[in-house]
Amino acid sequence: MTNPLKIFCIKRGERGLALVALLVFFALNALLVGVHWKAYTDGASGGFWTIFSTRYNVSGYDCTSWYVISEGRIIFRSIRHPLYYTFLYPMYLLNSWLMKVIDVNFAVIFVGIIIIFSAVYTVIFVYRILHELLGLRRLDALLLVALLFSFGHVLLATMVPEHFAISMMLLTMTAYIVGKCMQQGRMLKSWQSMILLFFTSGIATSNGLKTIVAGGFCNGRKAFRPKFFLLGVVLPLIALMAIRQYQYQVYEVPQKKKYETIAKANEKKNGLTQQQIDAQAKWIAQNGPKHFRPSGLLYMMDFATPRIPTIIENFLGESMMLHKDYALKDTLKDRPMIVHYRSWFPYALVAVVTLIFFAGIWVGRRQKLLQMLLCWLGIDIMLNLILGFAINEVYIMASGWMFVIPVAFGYLFKSLPSKMVYPWRSVVFAITITLWIHNGQIIINHFL
Repeated sequence: MTNPLKIFCIKRGERGLALVALLVFFALNALLVGVHWKAYTDGASGGFWTIFSTRYNVSGYDCTSWYVISEGRIIFRSIRHPLYYTFLYPMYLLNSWLMKVIDVNFAVIFVGIIIIFSAVYTVIFVYRILHELLGLRRLDALLLVALLFSFGHVLLATMVPEHFAISMMLLTMTAYIVGKCMQQGRMLKSWQSMILLFFTSGIATSNGLKTIVAGGFCNGRKAFRPKFFLLGVVLPLIALMAIRQYQYQVYEVPQKKKYETIAKANEKKNGLTQQQIDAQAKWIAQNGPKHFRPSGLLYMMDFATPRIPTIIENFLGESMMLHKDYALKDTLKDRPMIVHYRSWFPYALVAVVTLIFFAGIWVGRRQKLLQMLLCWLGIDIMLNLILGFAINEVYIMASGWMFVIPVAFGYLFKSLPSKMVYPWRSVVFAITITLWIHNGQIIINHFL
């Protein structure tokens, strides 16, 4: 691969899949913004916080991208997303000019285009992994792609104005590129590692660790050679640190002073009573993260939240099959941290998917691609379940690891005798249809 952009060329056999994906994700994004289209596209010179925060509420996902493009405001931790503001800033400049000219806020449109693009290419990269790298038949690869996007919080990632769809695309692209290198017995080149690490880590720093792991799996000990390590690892990380430090000093520090004043003014304007403030604080204390320390690096860690119900109901359950009670609500506002299903059926379905996943892991345990993806999953488990980062809403991280499931399913499928092919397809098809109907109904009802 000498041209980095060649990977985005849609192959002849992928065009139908890309078209279907485009239509589905366009419909989901239209559903998200359509119900409040007039308010979201209002080109007001201010008040975007009120416009968005009073109307948008989806499972704890933020609409940070809308704020950045609407008014250049940074309301996320840039140390965790060092390139994200730089990526969105040109759209903020263009949007500011458009609002002056035609009085329309294009933030939701710009973000929607980015999310749809990312979601479509995630479909393409996952399909290529299954079809080209695992060698699955086209029908089986398509079925497993449909299974992946039937999972509740993978589907939500393709419509919410967050970085998750972008991260999912970058990670699956990395897995495809590295998998292709391993399949052909080639080394990952230093310039490839540099580009992949710069963008994956730039959108979310934890993704950069996954890219470094991928380089290690592909190149082995050669990943530590000076040329590869300096150009492919050290250089992009230094560049990201420099970009983040610049935007912090130039944009974030001045913004903090400005918006602290605005926040105080809004508190007086909104006239919240002490009773309301105390009630909200009590809710967050009960359902929000249990910070290990009040400040510093350990602030984001949570060792007090019970792990077993979190794994059952949130890490696996809610991630795959959305709960009907408190559907798509936010743990910091109106959703308890642990919500139970109404019947045994969702537990059974999640258990079946999990058991098949483990069976696929066992069958493909000697495959380097699956080993690499499992190491990626291990990083998520370490961060979210063991250290407790964002454990109160761990399901919103599902799009960063759930693409491992169809890959494991694929290895299991390849090992089955021919007489088991049809029953296998039938089981996966039934699971996929059930999840699409269940999750699709909850999502549609939430926005209509």
